[in-house]
Amino acid sequence: MKHQYDRRKLEQEFDNLPDASPIADIDPFKGDIIAMVGALALDYLELGLEDTLLDIGTGRGRWAVAASPYCKRVIGIDISRRMLEDARINVASSGVENVEFFRGSFEDPCEETDVFRQNVNKVVAIYSLHHLTDPMKKEAISGLAEMLMRPGRIVIGDIMWFDDPGKHKDTWEEVYFDDSETDHPASISFMREVFETSGASEIEILQVHPLVGLISASFL
Repeated sequence: MKHQYDRRKLEQEFDNLPDASPIADIDPFKGDIIAMVGALALDYLELGLEDTLLDIGTGRGRWAVAASPYCKRVIGIDISRRMLEDARINVASSGVENVEFFRGSFEDPCEETDVFRQNVNKVVAIYSLHHLTDPMKKEAISGLAEMLMRPGRIVIGDIMWFDDPGKHKDTWEEVYFDDSETDHPASISFMREVFETSGASEIEILQVHPLVGLISASFL
């Protein structure tokens, strides 16, 4: 079923997310599908100590904190003020000093800080891009590619269709998909095409599940 993007509804969904929700857990390696693609994404980023990482849809900041020892700086953005408050608490309790959080979104990453001036050369999005409609995904990735310092890399770990999702309804719950109004996953062929047209010089695709995958795109 096709839905329209509703930013206000998405904000409210995350502002009201229960503390125990697996979608916004602060434990980056607890063993579920999100933890699996998140850990893979960190590997595929190939972070170095001079890298600046942008984490879009950072939630409570679990991947920002996990990545922080391996790069110079992490900028986390999210549309939910409640998630950002929790992320700042998470960072404070973790004792890391190279992570900052700002309000922003795929459609407007510069809402509170000009990411184009931050020398970002690595971008990660874990379980966040699927909230955009396909045209919005295309525009967002094109914008991120334009912003990215070269050489750079964008890594997406998320719900994406490698097969007809209707054939896998018995696994929807385990990948946290319920065909809600805020979910708009795309096919893997569409995602590849978006990165190709955005100028990626190399694209790696890893299927984690028939409904979940990882894309690592390098830009030279």
